[in-house]
Amino acid sequence: MNKYMYHFWKWGFLVLLSIFLAGGIYVTFKASRPIQQVDDQVVRSSNQYDRIPIKLKKNQINDLSAAYLSQFQKDEDFNYEFKIGQRYAILSGETEILGKKIQFALTMIPKVTKSGNIKLKAHGLTVGTLNLSAKIVLKYISRNYQLPKWVSIDGDEALLRLNQIKTTNKVSFQAKTIDIDKNDFQFIINVPKANN
Repeated sequence: MNKYMYHFWKWGFLVLLSIFLAGGIYVTFKASRPIQQVDDQVVRSSNQYDRIPIKLKKNQINDLSAAYLSQFQKDEDFNYEFKIGQRYAILSGETEILGKKIQFALTMIPKVTKSGNIKLKAHGLTVGTLNLSAKIVLKYISRNYQLPKWVSIDGDEALLRLNQIKTTNKVSFQAKTIDIDKNDFQFIINVPKANN
């Protein structure tokens, strides 16, 4: 073999070996580096809640009300229900006065406040067959019976502060539209956005 040819193969082998070693070192170095984030800042919305609109009908409001109010009447002598009727919101029930069971019905006109709460203005109160002052009876109810903390009674009005209903996951509620005649009840559920 020619001496020149021998050195060519020797140098060719060493160059090829150097390329493989350099490539291996380069690949190992790059593979062992931490991943570079293209977008390492989470974009946060200025609004921390997703607003979910819902529409309900009278029967759905009545079912929801029955399910919620049942938890407040477990050990009470005062049993009541809240329903949406043909023209009014109605709080009706039965209580015991002087050992006698008495039925009552309070009709109210609901209005949505600017803050998304619901104001119920008393329209009429019937106890048995008597028509009584709603203001006096509402005052009696607020003093003697356990109502949810988000319900307040003032004179002949009850305020349902939907924004104060407590949930464990910070979901809040707002009323948008209440139209009994058109069977249109619209609410907003505010759900906290996930921390991404």
